[in-house]
Amino acid sequence: MKKGILIQARLSSKRFPNKMLNQLGGVPLIQYVFNRCKISSQADMVGVITSIEQSDDLLYDYCKSQNMPVFRGSLNNVLDRYIQAANHFGCNILCRVCGDSPFVDTVYIDKLFMAVQKGDEYLSVKGGLNGFFSEIVTLKALRKMQSNTNAADDLEHVTKYIRKNLKMFNYRIFQMNTIEKKLQNFSLTVDYENDLEIANSIITKGLHGYDFLTEELIEILNINYNELIEL
Repeated sequence: MKKGILIQARLSSKRFPNKMLNQLGGVPLIQYVFNRCKISSQADMVGVITSIEQSDDLLYDYCKSQNMPVFRGSLNNVLDRYIQAANHFGCNILCRVCGDSPFVDTVYIDKLFMAVQKGDEYLSVKGGLNGFFSEIVTLKALRKMQSNTNAADDLEHVTKYIRKNLKMFNYRIFQMNTIEKKLQNFSLTVDYENDLEIANSIITKGLHGYDFLTEELIEILNINYNELIEL
């Protein structure tokens, strides 16, 4: 079965328009997340999935110019976008990564991929910081959701239906390493322009390349915590 990491991304964010093309670590955010995901030793492919709307033309063109596999689908029905992208790329097992998570934990991505067993439909992790999160979902599970819900919230948030109805699916949840209390509310997602400033600051304080461990990032957060929360 083919395993793929699919990064959902768009430029029409109301909180931070065009954020995916803003610079992080010297490259556009979408490039940084893509390069980070390429570190995975278990994924057969990494791709970007964006929308067919004109607002995402620049994102699509950038991905094509950098030879990043890219697929376009519905803007708001992200569940269908994942299903169509999985069919396009020929993937049966998908890792869902949000484009605003540049520090996603690739070690756990590989652990989840390696943990997939026959019959599994959904694997995820709990714990860690907001922005480390990833989840594995099978194409079969996505199609099951599509048959069972047409609620706008479920279609936009892809696996929300699974998390609300776990008993309907064959699932397993893994625990990430415990984060010390002072960091537990620290978010590493890029939702606002200021979040990108914080992410750039984190990188300049000792993250080299894309193949870094979450433990290295946590150390940087601990050492520079007071400075970072003041940005």
